[in-house]
Amino acid sequence: MNSSLDVVTFGESMVLFAPSERETLESTSAYHASIGGAESNCAIGLARLGYSVSWVSRVGRDPFGARVLKTIRGEGVDVSRVEMCDSAPTGLMFKEPGPGNTTRVFYYRRQSAAAALRSEQFDSLSAKYLFVTGITPALSDSNRKLTFDLVERFRAAGTKVVFDPNMRFRLWSAKEARNVFLELARNCDVLIPSLAEAEIMTGLNNEAEHMLDALLSLGPPQIVLKAGDKGAWYADGTEHGFCPCHSVVEIDPVGAGDAFCAGVLSGLLDGLPLRDSVTRGAALGAFCVSTFGDYQGLPDRNGLKAFMEGTVTPGR
Repeated sequence: MNSSLDVVTFGESMVLFAPSERETLESTSAYHASIGGAESNCAIGLARLGYSVSWVSRVGRDPFGARVLKTIRGEGVDVSRVEMCDSAPTGLMFKEPGPGNTTRVFYYRRQSAAAALRSEQFDSLSAKYLFVTGITPALSDSNRKLTFDLVERFRAAGTKVVFDPNMRFRLWSAKEARNVFLELARNCDVLIPSLAEAEIMTGLNNEAEHMLDALLSLGPPQIVLKAGDKGAWYADGTEHGFCPCHSVVEIDPVGAGDAFCAGVLSGLLDGLPLRDSVTRGAALGAFCVSTFGDYQGLPDRNGLKAFMEGTVTPGR
């Protein structure tokens, strides 16, 4: 493999329905449709910054699958490896606004097309980084095996692996997820868990510095520990540090972790040290939470530069 792409990622994206107004799903009479998926959110964030990204998946041969493909392709992400499936549907999700900036999400994805990704979809595909989440291996046993195989295949070709556990309790339990997370953590180059996911892996509770050391002992050279609006801790074996979050008006927190990962990856692709890459991650997270939608508020390169220089505030 040669490094023809900056990033390859894979997983499920669904059509996302939300009430047109701040109403409950039970009472609303109209929905706004968009798409959502952790891996495609990250891919879109990177593509808007000018990086070459391929997103690999399967969607149903239905209007929802067509919408997913057209949306992601329209954002500049390569979708040439995505298959359309006649025998399984595209997944759906519904998002309901709650008090303040809280949301509830309901998934309809069981036995969807993306639960049966195929190894052949990745033949001759190469990149500098492979972005992996813990969602894809939770969708099916075959996806779990494929995830492990892809990590091994890409790493053997010199690709660096970034792993975001991205725990989904509606898909599996912490006990089921733990061994998978640990195995992927041992075989990645950059590990980006939340505090809750780090607790699943280490058994430690909100002890960030101790968590970092425990996670480093698993083998990944670089760790970034996301703590939401508290900021993020990071370590790379020689440096431990903390990056605060940006003070912005939070409208919708969904997708912030995916945006954060896109920011970290963009910094690493540009050859920045981990601390500066984490600073980028915090910036993209701020853009994401400042608007409603999983990725809609993410900036282009000029927008990111202006925000980092203090001349632009996300959401305004």
